[in-house]
Amino acid sequence: MWDEVRRRLPRLGLRTAARRALRTVDHQRKRLHARLGGPRVGRKEVARALGVGGRDLAGAGRAIRMAMASRLPVGPAAAGLIGEILARETPGEIASAVSAADRICAHVFDLLGSGPVCLGEEIDWHRDFKSGYRWTPTQFYADVPWGHIPGVDIKVPWELSRCHQLPVLAQAYRYTGREQYAREAVAQIRHWRATNPPQLGVNWACPMDVAIRAVNWLWTAALLADAGAVPDEFFVDLYAALVEHARHVAGNLEVWGGDLRSNHYLADVVGLLYLGLCLPEFGEAADWRALALDAVVREMGNQVLADGVDFESSVPYHRLVTEMFLSAASLCRHHAVPLPPTFWRRLSQMLDFAMAYTKPNGLAPQVGDADDGRLHVLSRYGAADPRDHRHLLAVGAMLLGRQDWWAAAGPAWHEALWLGGWRGPRWQRRSHLPAASRGSAAFPEAGLYIMRGGEDYVLFNCSPVGTRGTGSHKHNDTLSLEVHLGGEDVLVDPGSYVYSPDPEARNLFRGTAAHSTVTVDGTEQNRFHPGSVFGLGQDARPRVLLTEAGATEDTVVAEHDGYRRLPDPVLHRRAVRFLRGAGRVEVHDLLVGLEGSGAAHDLVWTFPFAPGCVVEPGPGGWSVQGRQRRARLSAPVSDPGGDPVPVDVTLDEGCVSPGYGVREPAPVLRWRWRGSLPLSVRFAIQRT
Repeated sequence: MWDEVRRRLPRLGLRTAARRALRTVDHQRKRLHARLGGPRVGRKEVARALGVGGRDLAGAGRAIRMAMASRLPVGPAAAGLIGEILARETPGEIASAVSAADRICAHVFDLLGSGPVCLGEEIDWHRDFKSGYRWTPTQFYADVPWGHIPGVDIKVPWELSRCHQLPVLAQAYRYTGREQYAREAVAQIRHWRATNPPQLGVNWACPMDVAIRAVNWLWTAALLADAGAVPDEFFVDLYAALVEHARHVAGNLEVWGGDLRSNHYLADVVGLLYLGLCLPEFGEAADWRALALDAVVREMGNQVLADGVDFESSVPYHRLVTEMFLSAASLCRHHAVPLPPTFWRRLSQMLDFAMAYTKPNGLAPQVGDADDGRLHVLSRYGAADPRDHRHLLAVGAMLLGRQDWWAAAGPAWHEALWLGGWRGPRWQRRSHLPAASRGSAAFPEAGLYIMRGGEDYVLFNCSPVGTRGTGSHKHNDTLSLEVHLGGEDVLVDPGSYVYSPDPEARNLFRGTAAHSTVTVDGTEQNRFHPGSVFGLGQDARPRVLLTEAGATEDTVVAEHDGYRRLPDPVLHRRAVRFLRGAGRVEVHDLLVGLEGSGAAHDLVWTFPFAPGCVVEPGPGGWSVQGRQRRARLSAPVSDPGGDPVPVDVTLDEGCVSPGYGVREPAPVLRWRWRGSLPLSVRFAIQRT
């Protein structure tokens, strides 16, 4: 066998070299084609697609705008009805949208932790306005660098160029009739297209962002279809631009490592689904639609686990993926395109998970990565907390008729109106229902266990390295806890902060020592990939040993072996018992050496408290004063003896990131212990 391998190696090497050479030649050809304007779609091509003469472009524009008025779940007529509903039910929503539109007209943006920044009379779409760095507008999209300069964040121009702001302008026009909002939306699209030729510059580098931008442009076009301030010729140019977007996405679908597809790929195909359904006059649209429809259905099975949780080990990315599936489902329903029952069942499970993980304060835990990503923002632009995922429940309630989701959506119900909810029955206009009754819930495929009772909530994280073991958005948070007592956060996941601009901060926030678990010998549960801010080694393999749910208490016992690679391997087992009526969480940690060598180990327990908490030592532990409620963390004791465990205690000022690019000060308590294993420790957290 080995003789055959050695004989074939030179030939295989030549084949590989030949393939690389062909790819290089093709790359150079595409680069030259882009710089010569080849990917640009002209007005004549649009006229031919619409079956009109090149001289009758005005007629083409009129045809497009009339078609656009009916191709999304909400057009001009429905938008007027939505305005009436909001004016009657929650006029503050209209005032908020108009205020946001005024800021957009002034080119004032608050993105990814920037704070309000005025971008001047002319928006520079190629600049990270947080750092001042500017990408070269004429650089071929595949050559655009990122992560190459500390402090520079490619996500800033990408986020700005997703154009979430444009549907807000269109909504403000519908609410007020003021043409300035329609004119500004048109001006931004025209300026973007003039300064971002197809396949050149930073804003073509990520197909996901190209697809999301196309979706937002389509929403804008639909809402402005009858706007007198928008000329017919604009719709011709927009149609051409959307075809450019579709061709780029279809030619650059984000599949990694041969067959790994994640939220990026899903965004690609949802964008193509929008384009395929909304631009049917164009010859290629049928192919976009067929590819996208098949992929959206397939990815529901590939990317969503059997218990309804996104496979990327991230609650914020579950929000993004659920939003994309919901939007695709709403669009398909509007176009009478059937989706299989399996799709709807799994989508329902995704929403059940979203309702389960939402805390009593209406916010989601920040398990895993978070970059504030959205497909579209159809309500509360710039005003919603990125940790509030309840708009998903509102849209799901509208699509699937679930009143419990509607009740749980609370003030986030407005989003549903824009995805077809304006047609719904009376209960979908406003929630007068009693609060949704939510109990404890287990999601074993995802490794997430939620225990709750009244205003108390505990999340026990036993999640494996997700995204098929690549861990692209997973943190080293195995066996960590979120504790919410009496309606207030006590222990929290600190979030993500940033990605590529600050690799050191990135690894601090996703590291083991940032989470409410135990670090052994300063070692990460899962190794970071050298030179990369994404992905983890698949070292920690969690196992859930016991789950018990009763009338008054819940218990989950789990372990992980992420420290088995130490010279003296260690196993961490944690039991969490939630006493529902008492608002008490009891934790039992057992750390054992797997080889029984008796070597000494350094153990560190981390307790990241919520911003606003004041932590002070007291008799037998620490008092935790929240903004309104008080809780108590007991000192560790041995099990079963109950003797105090001598730990060195530090109370530092740490930080929590409630959104991408944002940090807030928050206390962090740490216990340090050194000695030989096994060690069995108990402690408790209780509201007082």
